[in-house]
Amino acid sequence: MTFDLFILEKGRSLDGWATFGLATMSLANTQPLSAALPAQMKLTMSTSSSSAFGFTNNGFYGIKVQPQNYTVSFYYRPSSGASVAGGKLTVGFRDTSGQTTFANATVDVSNASIASWSNYSVLLRVPSAAPTTQNTFFVEFPQGSQGDFEFNLISCFPPTFKDRPNGARLDIAQAFADLKPGYVRVPGGNDLEGPTIAGRFIWNTTIGPLQNRPGRPGTWTGYNTEGFGLIEFMTFVEDIGATALLAVYAGYSLNHQAVPRDQLQPYIDEVINEIDFLTASADDNPMGALRKSLGRAQPFNLKYVEIGNEDFIYPASSTYNYRWTDFYNALSRRYPNITFIATTTGNIPSPPVVDDHDYQVPMYFIKRFRRFERVSRTGPKFLIGEFAVVNDNDLYITSPFVGPRLVFPSIRSAVAESIYRIGFERNSDIVIGGCYAPTLQNIDNTQWTPNLLVFNAKQIVRSTSYFAQQLFSVNLGNIVLHSTATNSSMTHKSVRKGKEGDGKLGNLYFVATKRTSDNTLILKLASVDPNDTTVRVQVKDSQTSAEGQAYILSAGAGVDPSTVKNTIDNSTAASITTQVVSSKNGTFSITVPSWSVVVVTLVL
Repeated sequence: MTFDLFILEKGRSLDGWATFGLATMSLANTQPLSAALPAQMKLTMSTSSSSAFGFTNNGFYGIKVQPQNYTVSFYYRPSSGASVAGGKLTVGFRDTSGQTTFANATVDVSNASIASWSNYSVLLRVPSAAPTTQNTFFVEFPQGSQGDFEFNLISCFPPTFKDRPNGARLDIAQAFADLKPGYVRVPGGNDLEGPTIAGRFIWNTTIGPLQNRPGRPGTWTGYNTEGFGLIEFMTFVEDIGATALLAVYAGYSLNHQAVPRDQLQPYIDEVINEIDFLTASADDNPMGALRKSLGRAQPFNLKYVEIGNEDFIYPASSTYNYRWTDFYNALSRRYPNITFIATTTGNIPSPPVVDDHDYQVPMYFIKRFRRFERVSRTGPKFLIGEFAVVNDNDLYITSPFVGPRLVFPSIRSAVAESIYRIGFERNSDIVIGGCYAPTLQNIDNTQWTPNLLVFNAKQIVRSTSYFAQQLFSVNLGNIVLHSTATNSSMTHKSVRKGKEGDGKLGNLYFVATKRTSDNTLILKLASVDPNDTTVRVQVKDSQTSAEGQAYILSAGAGVDPSTVKNTIDNSTAASITTQVVSSKNGTFSITVPSWSVVVVTLVL
């Protein structure tokens, strides 16, 4: 997750940090804070200062200063002979010009030892919001101070989701919670593999005190501090009511290196320790006891584990046979109640579940509406772990990444994805879940488009695809109902399974489910017709007369659906609208707009 965190990155550089006044800044590596963080910032003022001095950080492409409390903390060590006039530092927020201070607090460092690191923390109270995000966090020494001063793990946290330590940024976390996802893949895909074997996600370097987490270069951009580590991630998944799907490293990294078969066992043991850490009793398992020592006595409820990521891509596919086999054999014997997921079926025995990833144009998803109806029920089940329209032009169906990439999802792309999702629901006996990907994009630093949620320091934008996904996840039934459609040239009896009228009629696609907990009918429709479509719905053997709700996502009458996108500059171009649906004796009518997604809920 991304939050307002300022942290020195493992001593690789001082990027993001700057001095003010006459002080200078450098990296030091004598007497480091920990083995995991072998270097620290050294601030030097060689003579007694005639004015205040210090250092600043402008955040992750800006800082949104709001009227709330921030927790500032840092490790600090003065050198021999160093002095702080009055014994107190000042921390706070200013604009980038340095002329306006929005909040400050003092930290008494007079008791700091030169022989060891001291940890300080202070509450920074902000009375009113800054007008822009062009702000800095600062640490200031008073006039008359002198010497060398070392710092590490400098952070400034706003309130987090559910007030969790090292937790998630509130608006981003709330967007995830509002989505009500069925599952979240932890820690992700390519980030799991890492750029090299040594740079993979190593679970036990992401737990415990922050000073013991070394971090690592990001797979795509930036640097992973691992401040939001395995426990934080798993706790977040619980907090939003989702199920964790743990992805584990399977001996292959993005530089095309695979661990030889005779060297796999340590990596299998690493995964066993990780799963034990999450699921074992704290009373009779050393990994469970470790989890308890870190503040989590209760095991996590882990139901799904995915072995590897995208091993259908060559050359990963050439070694997945032995990697899957050895991991699966060891893990499935030890954890019989966990469902294990493969990333390809190529050259391996039939796995319990296989993860498919699809990035394409709208027509690809529309044409594959019936894909899962034609899949054998005796083979593996399916997780569509990543799917998205990446190019709105159907001419590029054979090479979607060659043509112009979508920067933001559109109504057109969201509707096509929804048709694919209707296919998931209609075949939920074999499709265990599906997920749009990727989910998060900082608009100021990214290497992939489009994404479900776009954000910067100021705001978060819920895309058209987000709203479509939300319509499906919030309105979820637990029984799939038989549903057919006919027009004036058809009869109900002529509709056969898998044929026109079954889940699809012309350019209209649909699925009906029932949520038995409150006896609610949920009808999902998606239209790619250029015209509005009036649908008359009859619930067989129902005498219900009641009012329901229709939730509608559309471009609007006469608007090209490819042109409607929620962006940083126009975050509300598309949204979900509602209207009342009146049922009489189990019958109601609904107008489905051109290129739209419509969900109707009605208590039976």
